[in-house]
Amino acid sequence: MESAAAAPQLPEPIHLSDPPCYPRQSTVSSFTASNWPLDDEKTVHHGFGFQTTELKRTNSHDSSSTAFEKDLKHVDSFESSFDDQAKEKAKEGILYHDGQLILQPAPTQDPRDPLNLPLSRKVIACACLCCFGALAAAAELILGAMLPVFALEYSGLDPKLLKPLTSSGGLPGGSDPLKILANLPGAPPIFQIYLLASLPVLIIGVSNLILVPMAISVGRRPVVLATGLLAVIGCIWSGSSQSLTSHLLARCVQAIGAGTVESLVPFIIQDMVHVHQRNSWISGIFAIQGLIIIVLGISAPYVIINLSWRYMYYITAISAAFFLVGVYFFLPETKWHRTRAEMNGVPRDETGQKHSPRTFRYNIALFHGKMEWRKGWNAFIDTLRTFFYPQIFFITMLNSVMIACAFAAGYTVAPALLTAPWSWDFMLLGLCLLPVLIAAVAVAFVTGSAADWMANRLAKKRGVRVPENQLINLVFPTIAGIIGSILFGLAGSDQDNYSYVTFLTGLGLMAFGFLGANSIGAVYVLECYPHLAGPALVNIASFRCLLAFALSFKISDWVVEMGYFNAMMIYTGLISGFAVFIPVVYYYGPAWRKRWPADNFGDQM
Repeated sequence: MESAAAAPQLPEPIHLSDPPCYPRQSTVSSFTASNWPLDDEKTVHHGFGFQTTELKRTNSHDSSSTAFEKDLKHVDSFESSFDDQAKEKAKEGILYHDGQLILQPAPTQDPRDPLNLPLSRKVIACACLCCFGALAAAAELILGAMLPVFALEYSGLDPKLLKPLTSSGGLPGGSDPLKILANLPGAPPIFQIYLLASLPVLIIGVSNLILVPMAISVGRRPVVLATGLLAVIGCIWSGSSQSLTSHLLARCVQAIGAGTVESLVPFIIQDMVHVHQRNSWISGIFAIQGLIIIVLGISAPYVIINLSWRYMYYITAISAAFFLVGVYFFLPETKWHRTRAEMNGVPRDETGQKHSPRTFRYNIALFHGKMEWRKGWNAFIDTLRTFFYPQIFFITMLNSVMIACAFAAGYTVAPALLTAPWSWDFMLLGLCLLPVLIAAVAVAFVTGSAADWMANRLAKKRGVRVPENQLINLVFPTIAGIIGSILFGLAGSDQDNYSYVTFLTGLGLMAFGFLGANSIGAVYVLECYPHLAGPALVNIASFRCLLAFALSFKISDWVVEMGYFNAMMIYTGLISGFAVFIPVVYYYGPAWRKRWPADNFGDQM
């Protein structure tokens, strides 16, 4: 391995008309090395129309500084090759120039730039964040499947009665399982029980309107840690609650933390990875979260029967606290100021600049620099201003109806499975989430790596990765959501003629549709308005939850009054209605961005 003290052999400055290929140089630095500044084992710097140069570091500060300064001069010479025509093309988001990939955003030479974090560090940081988010949010899907437990609990009955009841044949065939739960002696209205799952969705939507702009003002890290601690506290409170009212309040506190962390995941990812990689990272995180939720869901009936439903909260609280500690140590602040030109791949001019190394103390600090309250306030105002931008409005509404559909199915899946002729044993009820696991894995491939491949392939042909490429990837999840809602409604309303396999297939297709539309929609709006990353994500994260709550909190009453099929047709019609607009947005999207460029909105987030 060559010494970092020796300057690498650097090519002559090139011109955009004749981009050469340079051999990659690399060094390997251990993530676990004792000298923390070695975190930045390399800085991969792509300029517009040139290949990669990697900067090397060693334990010797003087020698690394010498190499760093020589490489910096080389980068400066590259930047000088940016003529006015190239910069003008960069404004259009050129992803490929003469067949070569342009990294967007363009990384800087600063070791503290989150884009320059080693891959190992990014993976560990995202793994901790992903696992914490999954554990904190697991109560949504798990509680949805276990709501009959709380119907018995708050009727003064022992939830452990479900085991002998289901073992002896389950609820009577031909009956409406939700009506039976609603008519239990001393039972509160069934929709109040279901508020345990649906009310937190409303709280997530409201809190995101405040806390995501807060992450723009003070940084992602302090908001993630503070709200993560709140989620753990809410989880412990839920397990210790002694009444339905106390339980509902605790669930709301838990939702503030868990929902904010989940909403900041794509925000943090867009800080750390380049445009052409975002589908894979975001979809991969959702897939891992699905796996964790399924494991907890399968074990939930055994914990409830052998211990208590309260232990589900305690187990998730302890596990979430463990990963929150991991987030504290391994996820550094990812907020980084970039110009709009840098977002499009034009490197900044760093002539004569010297950068401080990334240190352990810097990584674990809660705050960096001054608080930018005005920027957060502007992000909040921009959220309201841009909500009715056609692309953002479309993605928000489609996400809203798809998440409402998936939640409605998740809330009502358990009673039907416990009813004859399906008559599932309560101990096996957690397996009803298995289709969600399959959906999560499928999302990682279909809307992750495959979606990136499709978008990048189209970009290579056009020379530009236009955001509308993502809408092609959106078609499959949307169709899956429509088909899933129909299958779920049909099987739930006619259990004698349909198998529970059909019922659960519908659940899986709806989960695939929701997760796929979620990840692709986030990437689409980020590519539409990269300088409005905060407001764009707040629109999706907040308003979809507000609308999803309005569309799903009465699902239990709708099923009682209309049956499964008619209730699910509400969601089928809504999803289909918005799906019709996918080709419209695909065709008119570029013109809309020119008509509403939001040039006077946002800032470097």
